[in-house]
Amino acid sequence: MPAKSPRQLWFAAAVAFIAASAPLGRSFAQGDLPEPAFVDTPCSLPNVTPEILPRLRCGTVAVPRDHDNPGAGRFKLAIVVVRSAQQPAFPDPVVYINGGPGSPLTIYADRQARTPYAPDRDLILVDQRGTGRSEPKLCPDHDGALFDAALAVATDPSDDALAKRRTVYAACRAEATAHGFDMRNFGTSVTVADFEWVRRALGIERWNVYGESYGTTVAMTLVALHPETVRAAVLDSIYPPDPRPMQSANVADALDAFFRYCAGDQACAAAYPDLPATYRETVSGLVRAPLIVAVPPKTHPPDDRVSLTSTLFEALVGRLIYYPTAYPSLPRLIATVHNRDSQGLGQVLATALSTAAAEVNHSTYLAVECRDRPHYRDPLPAGASVLDRLQLYGLCDDWSEIGPAPLVPSGTAVPMLVLAGEFDPVARPSLSQHVAALIGPNARWVEFPRIGHNVRAFSPCGAKIAADFIDQPAQSPDTSCADRAAPIRFLPK
Repeated sequence: MPAKSPRQLWFAAAVAFIAASAPLGRSFAQGDLPEPAFVDTPCSLPNVTPEILPRLRCGTVAVPRDHDNPGAGRFKLAIVVVRSAQQPAFPDPVVYINGGPGSPLTIYADRQARTPYAPDRDLILVDQRGTGRSEPKLCPDHDGALFDAALAVATDPSDDALAKRRTVYAACRAEATAHGFDMRNFGTSVTVADFEWVRRALGIERWNVYGESYGTTVAMTLVALHPETVRAAVLDSIYPPDPRPMQSANVADALDAFFRYCAGDQACAAAYPDLPATYRETVSGLVRAPLIVAVPPKTHPPDDRVSLTSTLFEALVGRLIYYPTAYPSLPRLIATVHNRDSQGLGQVLATALSTAAAEVNHSTYLAVECRDRPHYRDPLPAGASVLDRLQLYGLCDDWSEIGPAPLVPSGTAVPMLVLAGEFDPVARPSLSQHVAALIGPNARWVEFPRIGHNVRAFSPCGAKIAADFIDQPAQSPDTSCADRAAPIRFLPK
């Protein structure tokens, strides 16, 4: 891939949205467009406890399928408003924009209510279009097959497996279009228009925006397009603008940082004296001969065994580096596979596979990424790792045309806080710091040692800093707790 200039690295094209709709089946004039409306529904959510249920208000907002053509139909988005424990709540609620794209949110309302982003403010949860309980279901007959096809490439990274994966993705698109769905009605620009529609439906003049992972892409674009509606914004674990670094490079940077920490830790260095070399030897060994691992029944039908290839191993380790809860056992896992010992690996693989399969609607992920990210239409760079072949290269050309680019709100007056994890495999801290610099002087950047992706979920310090910032965005929050992170207690070899 030819080198790109700094100007090319960050797209700054302005996008205009039409935030109005018309009733189905009739022509409309500008003056007669209805206002967005919130429709209450029963809170039939899983795992909601009796003490949390009275604080929940559930409902839907019908948004235009096509914001440029409001008469073309609607999609209902699932919404949950979590009332703060203190009532009356402070004005300007928090809207949490989660990641993926394609991850459900409202089914976790009970958990979200127990860990408020700003304890004295209401919290707004939205299942983005095509995710969770929101419409549409793009290709329900093929969504699971999309994950299975990617897993097949990880266990057998051959050209034949890649071709079969393309066939599955094409079948998903064919199913979606057969149901009348237009692939142009997806992408971050559409998601931002949906959130603006939800804000108006709830009668909110201004809100505080908390974006996490892919949600940071939505949050930045929302701030760029509708700054007057945002009191403050938190970007937790940046999802970099396009073209983002190769996945293998992101994971390698995160692992290098983790390995350096191990080398500086007395217990880890003694038990694993050269962990980087052990990791490289493990990958090389799996290239020569994959390790067959028995997994619990129904984890990987039709077999109860998984071929742990070098690609699948790298993907597994790249996934575990997201989570600080995995750090104590990660060196031992690498050493175990290095020694060709499969005992205990089955449950680790089963948990990783089942979580990855369930946490994202894969067709929505494809629909958004193929609209947002032109680099997936570029040829896979020469020398790219097999891990990079698991990305969407070669799968977006026939999905849809490129959509409006996500934006970085350069020079915004909106106060913004950027949280970065030292071991983040999605964006190294230097990259998120660069994004903060692009935003300008109103962005504050904080790095959290011994944290991966999703700072707030794993750092009480990060949660406190974010809450303090939302309460007083004009003031610099006290970030000293970030320097007092607890050391990792590594498990013995």
